[in-house]
Amino acid sequence: MRHITIVAANYRPETGAAAQRIVSIAEELVRRGWGVTIVTQLPHYPQNHIYPAYDLPSPHFSDEAGVMVIRLRPWIVPRESLLLRTLSELFFCLQALPHLLRAPTSILMASSPYMFLGPLGLFVSRIRRKTFVWDVRDLTWLYPRATGKRTFGLDKPVEQFMLWVAHRTDALTTATEGLMNYFSRRPTPSIVLANGVSDPWLERLIALRPTADADDPVVLYAGLFGYNHGLSTVVEAARLLPDITFVLAGDGPERRSLEERVHQDGLTNVEFMGYLNEKQLIEAYQESTVLVSHVRRNELYRWTQPAKLWEYMATGRPVIHAGEGEIIDILKAHSIAITVPPEQPEAMASAVHQLLANPETSIAMGQRGRDFVIRHRKRSVLLEQFVGVLDRLTTTKGQTK
Repeated sequence: MRHITIVAANYRPETGAAAQRIVSIAEELVRRGWGVTIVTQLPHYPQNHIYPAYDLPSPHFSDEAGVMVIRLRPWIVPRESLLLRTLSELFFCLQALPHLLRAPTSILMASSPYMFLGPLGLFVSRIRRKTFVWDVRDLTWLYPRATGKRTFGLDKPVEQFMLWVAHRTDALTTATEGLMNYFSRRPTPSIVLANGVSDPWLERLIALRPTADADDPVVLYAGLFGYNHGLSTVVEAARLLPDITFVLAGDGPERRSLEERVHQDGLTNVEFMGYLNEKQLIEAYQESTVLVSHVRRNELYRWTQPAKLWEYMATGRPVIHAGEGEIIDILKAHSIAITVPPEQPEAMASAVHQLLANPETSIAMGQRGRDFVIRHRKRSVLLEQFVGVLDRLTTTKGQTK
């Protein structure tokens, strides 16, 4: 049997984009007859504490839908500290190392957002003479520079090291064309594995009733409260539309400051729902009228395509995205969202007003978005090329478990 071992920071029951993607990959490979081992952490993201039902001895081994899952206890540190977060990531790498060294496997794969998993995977693969695949979804080593944090000159050598690692992998996957182009020296094969929606989750989302003109419209943001999401712009848009309810659902490092800002300013039309499980998220989508997304203005973020956009569209609701780069070209080309410049609350507020004032246009846009996701962002379809690459790698290398 062909076997793949994947090391990734997040896995089910976490519901973020990273966890959902790895779950889909693992279970699709099992369906195709692969043996799959996942080395991950006890679930704790994005709340930054271990889920109560998963506060288990470490390492913890379990068979989940045919996938062998090895969970390790994370070192949970304050999200505001770049140094401690880096050390926490390295701690996970050290814990994962012995499991990667002895897991029966043909292919080793490391997936971001943890950047040091790439070098770890390359190191282990060369010791074991196995094929290595690096799945790069975020250029996290560039984020400190983008957010203005002090790096003491370490960002440049770290970046060169990551580029060196990418050049020496056996295969590279990225989420967007922009990310792929960043790696000017890359292995063959290298493929863009776009973000999408897992098949079971897609079925639940498209089963939602279509949006309609609401007497009490709700504008919803659902996702991570991170620096790059710039959710203060959404709060300022809400200030300009005091008669419309804005709901911010999720968690992350920026949540507390946003809640304090809303409280201090006395904004009564902004509500926070915290982290939502799948059932709660479905309910939030059902009650929403318009879905919004925002990414700060920065050259780095021009390469990103927020995974939440495809989930949003699958609900059939109209979507507003504030951002730049290749995602804007896609949304405009297919008329599946209203796009506005980032960090301009007036533009976002105007787009919300436009959608609410034209319910027929909103419904039509929502349907186009849903149809686009079904045709082009269904995870099982997106994985076809990726699985083909893995098949070729095992044939070419002639490796067995």
